[in-house]
Amino acid sequence: MVTAGSDVENKRNRTGDVERNSENRSSVGRRRFLQAAGAGATVAVAGCMGGGGDDVVRLGATYILSGFASLYGEAAERGIEMAQSEINDNGGIDGQDVEIVVRDSEASADTAIQQIRSLVEEDDVDGLFGLDSSGVAQAVAPQVAQLQMPFMITHAATPFVTSPEGEHEDSVGNDYVFRDSNSLAQDIYGAARTAAELDATEWATIGPDYAFGYETWDYFQDFCAGLGVEAEFTAEQFPALATSDYTPYISSILDAEPDAVITPLWGADLTTFIGQAEEAGWFDQIDHTLFSVGMGTDLASDGNPLPEGEYASTRYDPFVPDTEANNTFRDAYYEEHDTLPTYNAEGAYRAVYLYKEAIESAGSTEADALVDEFTGMEHSGPVGDYQFSETNQATVASIWGTVSYDDEWESNVLDPVNRYEAGPDELSEALGDSDLPTGI
Repeated sequence: MVTAGSDVENKRNRTGDVERNSENRSSVGRRRFLQAAGAGATVAVAGCMGGGGDDVVRLGATYILSGFASLYGEAAERGIEMAQSEINDNGGIDGQDVEIVVRDSEASADTAIQQIRSLVEEDDVDGLFGLDSSGVAQAVAPQVAQLQMPFMITHAATPFVTSPEGEHEDSVGNDYVFRDSNSLAQDIYGAARTAAELDATEWATIGPDYAFGYETWDYFQDFCAGLGVEAEFTAEQFPALATSDYTPYISSILDAEPDAVITPLWGADLTTFIGQAEEAGWFDQIDHTLFSVGMGTDLASDGNPLPEGEYASTRYDPFVPDTEANNTFRDAYYEEHDTLPTYNAEGAYRAVYLYKEAIESAGSTEADALVDEFTGMEHSGPVGDYQFSETNQATVASIWGTVSYDDEWESNVLDPVNRYEAGPDELSEALGDSDLPTGI
């Protein structure tokens, strides 16, 4: 079944409240995106700009490998190991093996910047990729420009890292920063498209107390307004990262009696919230809960899974598109790890192949040559075919669907799943008169 503007596939056929409304939106300029991540230190230009040497191509990656969101880093490492093994078993990159050094960002801007600088100056890497936190990404992006080293973001979603500096007061995009996964703007465009199909007019949010939480709520309101979704925005809660007791936040939202809630909680915060929300009767009292990028946690976690029948998004679906590249990646990953691949595994996997294509096309590992190759690059991977836009953002789809349990794969999946085209034209038109950048 195909609906207007989306590709819908059913995988069964496969083998303290703050009152807010549309006239009372605060600008993203007040956002406290470094509150949880830490302030970024200034990084000097490295004396030696990459060049792995030793007859290897050396890449550096940084992900959250410890703490409340370590499952994201663990999934990324799986994708990295899979790509590295495949590439080296098939002749490497221009005849050289690829070596990948992975560091722990600890969800801290200070730590991520230190790790990135070390990867460039001490490990002599040819390129960088990774990042999980939007707040960290916003702090890191200007430092990457100073280092003059390409960085392929594979997870952190803030649109401001692919919004050119000067476009908005929070924009930090530059020539060296790229993203191969969909952005918050692309994802929340799909959330607003989903909201338009629901019988819900009063909306609330509960999200993390930093850039990702605030930006999700702002973009959702503006996309709803631009798409003509009849909605009133009634309540918001922003608990700190790594909160253990969500009870007061849950009670506050329930007291507001919204029809629906959108939540961008992630990592262990999401699974903790789900367990406590179920105990409080959340899913009996609230008609619809939209879990932004919820499937990134659900497949990998032993904690509380997303409730069936609710709505969730992902940056990569293991079954759509139904292509050889996706099916091969999914099946190989499942055979190795006995679980379906998450979007963080796929995004990291694909980043390694993006570097392979860029290096072989350029015939060089020189940083500016790789930047030239990434700029406007067309690529194909498990996620499908896409191109990097003028702002270095991949023009991948916004993927939303209904949470279902699949007996064959013994896992939650999205079924049915909607893929909304989320390129520059779609996002610009949907944002209308908003001052928020599309980032694409």
